[in-house]
Amino acid sequence: MGRVLVRIKGLGYIAWQSRHMAYHVMIGLLWAWYLRERWAEFNPRWIYTAIIGSVLPDIEHLFFFLGYGRKEKYSNTVFDLFKHHHWRALFLFISTGHKHNTSLAYHNLYTIVFLLLVGLYASVIDWHVGVVLLGAMVSHYLFDIADDFVQLGRMNSNWKRFGRPR
Repeated sequence: MGRVLVRIKGLGYIAWQSRHMAYHVMIGLLWAWYLRERWAEFNPRWIYTAIIGSVLPDIEHLFFFLGYGRKEKYSNTVFDLFKHHHWRALFLFISTGHKHNTSLAYHNLYTIVFLLLVGLYASVIDWHVGVVLLGAMVSHYLFDIADDFVQLGRMNSNWKRFGRPR
């Protein structure tokens, strides 16, 4: 019984450290709900599209870990914790350390402006799924910027840079 309680507490801890992603999903769903009210129609596909759009920008973290940033200290620590099954430490490290990973190529203001422009075009041509998807992606980035101000007291340096640091 004691081992089961420890495992349940461990899952609760991991879920708590993963709340950042849940915030992204909730904000994406709020965007879909706003559009449902604005357009006075509903399509269930918008729910899935909003969820995908709100987590899609974080796929870049996988590209970083497995691709262009695999030799950096941050990636090596993540892989080491993953390899040794230190799940609690891994989730804690990612949730507290991801703000200091400023080497992501597409977490910047230029990407946000590009997505806003494409989303505006999608709105003009009445492509609702595109508006939902791109708006959820923009809301993801805007939440990350707001989270930077809360956690760091300033906007992270990667938002002002185009591409990866050289």
